[in-house]
Order: sequence, then structure tokens, then C-alpha cells
Amino acid sequence: MAHEHVRARRGAAVTLVCLGAFGLAVSLLKALTWDGAEPVTTGACVVERIVVGYDIGYVPELGGYGVTTAALSDVPDGCAGREVAVTLHGADDQPLAEARTPVTAPTTTVDMGGTVAVTDLGGVSLALVTDEPVRPR
Repeated sequence: MAHEHVRARRGAAVTLVCLGAFGLAVSLLKALTWDGAEPVTTGACVVERIVVGYDIGYVPELGGYGVTTAALSDVPDGCAGREVAVTLHGADDQPLAEARTPVTAPTTTVDMGGTVAVTDLGGVSLALVTDEPVRPR
């Protein structure tokens, strides 16, 4: 009788291991095939969906062309009213300038002050500074 009890426990353990392995395989498969193109929940703020463009103009203080504004487009409705930080980076990923502003959907213009020369620009990053909409003071 004790032998049957050991066999039943072994069978249960093997079943649990198989189910665990199957669950891990399914979750890994989902992670490997996710492309970020899934629909966004209504009201969600997904920063990765925001497209960033630059406006460039002649800046006398730089003696050349600089980034005057950053233009955010395709801003999800759920981001409206939240504060965003836009950081311009150099080629070595060193931050060169940052500006913050409340976001408006579907587009937002961020004044970058023209302090970064176009020749120094290597990239841009966005970060939500607030989780909730900013209330006017």
C-alpha cells in the first residue's frame, strides 16, 4: 500500500512539472512574438507610441542651426494633461538639454530653447514625469 502511495505522489509531481514547463513555454512564446502592435486600452498612456520630430532654426547664439522645438505627434488621449520630459542627447548619449511641458493630444509642441546645435544632436528620449494629469495652479 505504501508503494502505491509513493507512485501516486510521483505521478502528481511529474504532472505538476509538465504543467509548469508548458506554462513557461507558452509565456516565453508570447513574449517572443509580442510586437507592440496590440491595441491600446482606451484611456491608456503609452509613451512608446508618441512620435517625436524636431523643428530646426537658425540660432544666433550658436552661430548656426539648432533644435528650437520638439514636436510630439500621435499622442494618446490618455496622456493629455500629464507632464512629459523631452531630453535631447548627444552622440555619446550624454543629455544636452531637457524641457518639460503638459501634454496635449494628439500633438504637443515643446520649446527646447535652441540650446542644442543640430551637429551635436544624437537622439531624443521621452519620459512621463507625472502619472496623473497636471492640475493648473
